[in-house]
Amino acid sequence: MGKVWDEVLHGAATSGTTANGSPATCAHAVEIYSRVEDLGDTVADFLAAGFEQGEPALVLARRESFELFATQLAGRGWDVALQQEEGLFVFADTATIRPAVFATNRPFADAFEQAVGGLIDRAAAHASGRSVRVFGELVDVLYRDSEPEAAIAVEDAWNRLARARRFSLLCGYELDVFDPELQAGMLREICRVHSHVLPAHDADGLARAVRLALEEELGRAKAADVYYVVGNRFRDERLPIAQRVLMWVAANRPDAASRILGNARAHYRAQPAVPSA
Repeated sequence: MGKVWDEVLHGAATSGTTANGSPATCAHAVEIYSRVEDLGDTVADFLAAGFEQGEPALVLARRESFELFATQLAGRGWDVALQQEEGLFVFADTATIRPAVFATNRPFADAFEQAVGGLIDRAAAHASGRSVRVFGELVDVLYRDSEPEAAIAVEDAWNRLARARRFSLLCGYELDVFDPELQAGMLREICRVHSHVLPAHDADGLARAVRLALEEELGRAKAADVYYVVGNRFRDERLPIAQRVLMWVAANRPDAASRILGNARAHYRAQPAVPSA
């Protein structure tokens, strides 16, 4: 999966849009995961690929996430402590960054620019001319604490920051994509503010699970009609078609959404775990 994101974040960095619909100046991707081990694989692969190209890293995450990433990177031959000593790996704990960017005595945009923009500048200073690879987890922390509006405000702030700095950003949310309420609500906002979206660690497995569940509920012919409608009327290259189908079902078939998404969840979980690429 790290290889997938390496292609997305560097090979297609200008193909998405920012929150206001303007072209993205850097890729701002999101992975939605259900197992923290999956996120660890993705982030470690993403950062390791950057190290191989001389690109520094900024990880804005929980302390426990940082430790997971460090362990995963060590398994790939990278010494995080050494990278930190050389200034090529900057870690910022969300417990410290959160109060800094939401300081009540100054505008949010200014606080974010100084706190987070400063961290990107710090990483970039040790690799002149190189893009910085960033993983951000503050949004997930805010969402888990029942502050979805604050999470989206941070996503928008990242997009503003990208207009003045060169970096590739990967965010992570621990969410249940088979929750109809989530599909009809917050997930739409999450998709809006990102240039690329991967709704599950195993994209092929998600596609199979959604198709099976749809065919079980609607029959093969009507399921094919849904894919036709979604593929032709709900075109959004940032989103895999399986995710677009889940959104369509949540919005247009509320009578069957719980069954379809519940069965898709069961099919997805019944599949063997996908090993790290």
